[in-house]
Amino acid sequence: MADCTKQGFLSENFRLFHLTSPSGVTTELHYHEFCKILFLLRGRGEYLIDGKLYRLLPGDIVLLKAGSVHRAMLSPEEPYERIILYVLPDYLQKLSGEASDLISLFSPSQVLRPREDRLSRLALRLEQDLQGEAFGKALLCRADFLKLCVYLGRALASSAVTAKPLPPRDPRVQQILGYLDDHITEDITIDQLANRFFLSKYHMMRLFRTETGISIHQYITQKRLLLARSYLASGMRATESCYRSGFGSYSSFTRACKKLLGTTPTGRGGEAFEE
Repeated sequence: MADCTKQGFLSENFRLFHLTSPSGVTTELHYHEFCKILFLLRGRGEYLIDGKLYRLLPGDIVLLKAGSVHRAMLSPEEPYERIILYVLPDYLQKLSGEASDLISLFSPSQVLRPREDRLSRLALRLEQDLQGEAFGKALLCRADFLKLCVYLGRALASSAVTAKPLPPRDPRVQQILGYLDDHITEDITIDQLANRFFLSKYHMMRLFRTETGISIHQYITQKRLLLARSYLASGMRATESCYRSGFGSYSSFTRACKKLLGTTPTGRGGEAFEE
């Protein structure tokens, strides 16, 4: 399994893609520095988000906050049609009001299962207006986007609309994930983890990779990098962000950034988009 990588660089406020594949798509683990909405029009399969696995059905909507590590695994037995909308977090913040925090739509990352197709139709309307060149196109598309966000917020506020992640086949993996999330800034070793959960370390590592698609080391490093990125975004110095996030040394922090992000702790990079 390849390491998680950053995908894509978004220069617009938002960008929309409508894609159809004759069969399902499987991607490697990756993340984006922007928010993402995926409308599944046709196809079914699974979607891994931050170590949690979701079953996807037609009509589902995936909401991903910036930095969420994810992977699509759609069935090759049927066509896969989707609308993908990438959005800059700064743009969401700019459009937000006192009682309508648009960033909150993506926190936490999750899968919606709406009772009707209104949201997908709003996304299709936005796509149609983006293709036009008539007077007021920019204003109309902004209005379409805002309307879509409003109804996403209302859907989130309704009951029984979010899909629950699939439980791990082995409940010990969920226990390990919970422990790692709660102690991510502490010194964690494989031996200590295996002793805590009464497992052989080699069996534990195989079990974790089978259930989540990544190694324990990758999961810990990714979680620490995401925490460090949030500290950096708040204005904290890179060195302090490194140690506050649980890295044992600044050199290990910079190596992880270069290996997993393809850049330095404060740099940017990446051109290609991926689901």
